Parts: sequence; structure tokens; C-alpha cells
Amino acid sequence: MSRRVMVWLVSMVAVVALGLLGCAPEAAPPAEEGTAPPAEEEEEEVTPAAPSAETFSFKIQDSFDAANPAHIYAEKICDAVTAMSGGRLEFKSFTGGSIVAATKEMDAIDTKAIDGTYTCTMYNLDKWPEAGLFSARPGGLTAEAAPVWFQYYGIDFINRMAEGYDVIAIPGICPQPPEVFALSKKDIKTVDDIKGLRMRTSGDGGEIMTRLGASVVFMPGGELYESMQRGVIDAFEYSSPSVNWAMSFQEIAEYQIFSATRAPSDPLVFYLNKSRWESLPADLQAIVLAAVQSVTREQQMWIDNDNIVATEKFRDFGCKMVHLPPDVERAVIDTANEFYAEKAMTGTPLYKEILESQVAFITASTQQSSLNTPAPSA
Repeated sequence: MSRRVMVWLVSMVAVVALGLLGCAPEAAPPAEEGTAPPAEEEEEEVTPAAPSAETFSFKIQDSFDAANPAHIYAEKICDAVTAMSGGRLEFKSFTGGSIVAATKEMDAIDTKAIDGTYTCTMYNLDKWPEAGLFSARPGGLTAEAAPVWFQYYGIDFINRMAEGYDVIAIPGICPQPPEVFALSKKDIKTVDDIKGLRMRTSGDGGEIMTRLGASVVFMPGGELYESMQRGVIDAFEYSSPSVNWAMSFQEIAEYQIFSATRAPSDPLVFYLNKSRWESLPADLQAIVLAAVQSVTREQQMWIDNDNIVATEKFRDFGCKMVHLPPDVERAVIDTANEFYAEKAMTGTPLYKEILESQVAFITASTQQSSLNTPAPSA
């Protein structure tokens, strides 16, 4: 390489270097003595908000006396809510009649005399003509199908029915197994045996029995023992063997007449004052939902098992355990079908919608069950 070329390359390198130096950012001036360098900005950590310290207290009166397992499990729901919330939400449990008349809790919730109840919805036929569809409906939902229908359809229907009242039904129900058709002083062998029978029943079942000739009255469960003793009534329906044994009905009813026609299930529903429910923080609402769902499921499993034990106790006590004859069962179902066909024609649009939903679900549920049933062996 010639000397001239070498000089030219050195010159070009120098020019480029000076240009680069001109583009460099100015160096920060040295920090004054005693001045700390600026701290780097740190991202602020977001801490989840602590639950509100506000506490709430609800008065819950169910419709049942102290011996009834329905009251015992209503109390368990209340205890579960109080414990799960760490006392922030206290549910105080009361037996039926403690604050307001038993079975009249819904009006008391609306007026805020109480804040909630655990009850049979059919006790409110005086307010809502649809109420009988939700409890012990003759020819209705089985105990297996009821929890599913209520979870996905029924609770919404109840809350639509109750619009205008300051009440709300909470998801999660105890369907309870089929009720004993009648606890009676005498057997029912024919349809004629129903005629003139002084019988306590409730809901749509009362209308069916009236059409079959019974003399029907309604009274709370706590009055049944004395009414049978005094001869005010000859027979009554109330619940399944587990509940009936706990209430000492073996002492007053010689016949335990079984059939799932009148009440294939008897769902219990938990209600709260709607305004108070909506005032609760979301975490406390979640606790109530979890408590109702879990305790009602526990109740159903307990009562299914205890029914087996209680039935043996009734038999050992000397009660006559009989089944309603098929021709009487047919008369009950036929009468129920006529009753509901008439109500669908003359009732509210909501009544018809609820009934159609139940009938469709019963049909689909029965078909699904038949698919899963093992074929009989040859």
C-alpha cells in the first residue's frame, strides 16, 4: 500500500470517530457531594382488599318444631353460615312459631319481622297459586329428579313467582324422599275408604284428596299428635318414616300407608329477605350459597339412610306397614292429572310454564333412567 493511501485511510478513521463522539449523549454531571443518586422507581404492589369488618345478624325461623329433622338441619345451615364467615354473618335459628306463626314465615320475611326461613313452598298457596307445584306435587318430581330441576329451573321459577315480595329463594334444596301416603287409624283398601276420611294434608295433595272424597284440613306439624289423640282427624300426611318416628307418630297411627303417588318428593327451600341478601358483600353471599348447598345435600343423605332404620322401628313398634292398593293409586294419579289439566287452562301463564317445564323434565329424566337400567336377563 502506498504512503498516500495510508494517510488517506488514517484521516477517514479520525473523521468517523469525531462524528461518533458528537452523537454520544452528554455525560451526567457528577453528583454534588452529599446528594444521593435518584432512586429507581419501583412498581407498586397491589394488595387484595381485606374483607369488610362489618357484621350482620339474621333471624331465621323455619316452619318446624324442635323434634323435626327439618328444623335440626335448618339449624345446621345457620351454624354453618356463622362458622364459615368467622362470625361476620350470624344466622340465628328459631323453631316454627317462635317469632311468627309456623308456616306463615313468608309474610314475616317480607315485613322484615324475620330475615329468612326453611320451609315447604306449598304453605304459601294463599299468596301464589303456583306454590303447590314446588312441594309434594302428586305425580310430580321424584327425589332423584327434584334437585336437578330446582337447580337449573325451579329456583328461578320460584323467584319469578315471588316478584313483588321482598324474598329470594337460595339455590340448593333438600328434595326429601317420598312421603308416607297416610298415617292413619284405619287402612285404606278402596277408593270408598277415602270418602269422609278426616285427613290433614296440604298443598295440591289436599285438593286431590278432597276430590276423592276426604274431609281435608290443614294444620302445622306440631299440632298433629294431639289432634289424632283427640279424634279431630283420622289420618294425616306429613313426611317420611325418619321424620315421623322422631315426632312419635307411631304412638297415634296404627297404619303406615305407603305410596309415592301423592308426594314423590317434598322439597325444602331456604329463603331470605331479598333486600338484606343484596346488601351482603359478595364473599358472605358465597358462604351462604355454599352452606345451603352442602347442608341440604347432607340432610338428604342422612334422611335416606335413617328412613331404613325408622321403618324397622315402626314395624317393631307394632304399626301395620301396608301399601296403597294399585286401583287407589290409579285413582289418585288420574285425579291429579285432571286437576293439573284444569289448572293449566285456567291458571296464570307462569303456572302453565312451570307445569310444562316439570312435565318435560320428568319425561326426559324417566327416559334417561330407562336407558341406564340393565336389561332383564333371559
